[in-house]
Parts: sequence; C-alpha cells; structure tokens
Amino acid sequence: MELFIVILGISIAYQLNIVNERRINNRLELNVIKNLNKEVQINIAEFQSLERYRERITKDAERLLRLLDKAPISIDSANEYVFRLVQTSTPDLQRQAANSYLSSNYGESNTALKNEFLSLETYLQELLEMSDGYRIRKEQDYMRYLRNSVDFARRKVTDIEMIRALAFKNIVWNMVADEYELNRLYNQASAQLYKIDSLIDEILLPVDK
Repeated sequence: MELFIVILGISIAYQLNIVNERRINNRLELNVIKNLNKEVQINIAEFQSLERYRERITKDAERLLRLLDKAPISIDSANEYVFRLVQTSTPDLQRQAANSYLSSNYGESNTALKNEFLSLETYLQELLEMSDGYRIRKEQDYMRYLRNSVDFARRKVTDIEMIRALAFKNIVWNMVADEYELNRLYNQASAQLYKIDSLIDEILLPVDK
C-alpha cells in the first residue's frame, strides 16, 4: 500500500510538472507570437508602400516595349520612358522574429502557424533572390546599354538609333518578363502575409479578451 502511494505521488508530481511546463511554454510562445505580429505588420506595410511603385514600373515597361514594337520611337517618347525604368526597388523585410520562431520548439499548440511561416519564408526567399537578380540584370544590360546613348544628367537621349535598335527592344522585353515574375512573387508573398496575419489574430484575440 505504501509503495502504491509513493508511485501515485510520483505520477501526480510528474503530471503536474508536465502541465506546468506546458503552461510556461504556452506563455512564452504567446509572447513570441506578439513579436511576430509586430513583424508581420511591418512587412505588410512595406508591401503596401511598394504597390504604387510596382504598378507604375510595370506599366512604364509595357508602354516602352509597345512604343519600340509598333513604330520608330520618337525622341520625346524615349526621353519620357527610358529614364523612368532606371529605378529598382528591393523590399526591406523584417525576418528576425520569424526565423527565431521557426527554430524554436514550443510543442504542437500552433503548428498551423509555424507551417504557414515556413511557406512564407520560401516565398520571401524566392522574392528576394528574384529582386536581386533583376537588379543585377538591369545594371548589366539596361544601364550598361544606355551609357553610350543617353545623357543621364540632363535626362536626354543622345543616340535615338541605339534606342530604336533590336538589341534595346530585347532588353526591355526581358525587363517586362522580369516585372511580371516579380509581381507574381510579390502577390504570392503578400497573400501569405495576410493569411498569417489572420491566423495570429485568431490566436491572440482570446488572450486579449
């Protein structure tokens, strides 16, 4: 009988310890998720701030390609659009909290959230690699080609025949293709961010109440 009481006491103590550890882990995870929420909001704001730029740069690239394709482009049109495509932009994303969360082990209470963050990390990595690759290609192809045919300081085309050449048209065509792929990756990552935002709200709402 005494042995049974001892075993029962040990078993109860063990179960209480598990419950206590689980409670501590849940509290720690909630604090981490609150930090994740702040990071997600920052990244959503970053995507929103780039929406107008993304729309404008894509339309400008399409417009220049159409002008090069249909007829000999005028110098006025060249001056208007060639310099508007010089700009590039890579999203400034915060990923520290997400990386910390993905490397943590808080049990299985919010596995759905962790899985969605794993997907987001894949999307963001693709986006950043594409953004960097596009920036490099633009510098090596577009900018290098323009060095001998435009005056950057005065924003004037100095050799219209270089702009009308097939080589330049092909460069712009590649840029348009890159813009389309970037838009796809931006939309994919942005949609995933909003999905995670909703999941975090579902987790934190009962706690805030």
